[in-house]
Amino acid sequence: MVIREKTALEVWKKSLKFIMDKGKDFIDTDGRVCRESLNLYIEITNSSEGILKPIEIIEDFKKWFYPPRSEIANIMLLKKLAPGYSYTPGTRIFSYRNKLNQIDDFVIPLLKKDPNSRRAVISLWDPLNDANVHRKDTPSMISIDFKLRKGKLNLTMMIRSNDIFMGWPANVYQLSILQKDVCEKLNVESGFIGIFSNSAHIFKDKFDDIKEIIGNIK
Repeated sequence: MVIREKTALEVWKKSLKFIMDKGKDFIDTDGRVCRESLNLYIEITNSSEGILKPIEIIEDFKKWFYPPRSEIANIMLLKKLAPGYSYTPGTRIFSYRNKLNQIDDFVIPLLKKDPNSRRAVISLWDPLNDANVHRKDTPSMISIDFKLRKGKLNLTMMIRSNDIFMGWPANVYQLSILQKDVCEKLNVESGFIGIFSNSAHIFKDKFDDIKEIIGNIK
């Protein structure tokens, strides 16, 4: 399924409604009722404005703790492991196995050399660390693809498990932060942001809140 809209808020609401209406329920490994849609692609065609609106809506509920925006952004860009985290996206992106800065040493030089390249992909999944049947705390973000087309930088992320209500708003904000960083280094404009979720899901204890958010959306 593909859901594509101009703004983060529009696409978020439509994605939540799609899972509410079409998703299948099961009990996850933590005993929660989870409603899931497999292989859902969500795309924001205009990533330059309104990216924070879903986070603002969650914050307005004042029912849950949501990480500060500065923390959400920092763990995407910081090369060192942040306190309290077993891993962060930034360490995998900018200091993969303490050897490779995947953005500055690969993506930027590659796209400067060949703007039409189809090889500008970075990995956040590390089999040597993450392919462990006893480890639960592994990255949800698997890879990020960078495509430079018609002077605009488009990002597409593959994510294995994505809570579309609570997790997706932070994920898309983090992608916008990374997109802005790469755009500045390449001196190009931002394009779309897409997230391909192998498991796009919501949880039963949030159903009433989700219904309130999506309202009468068709």
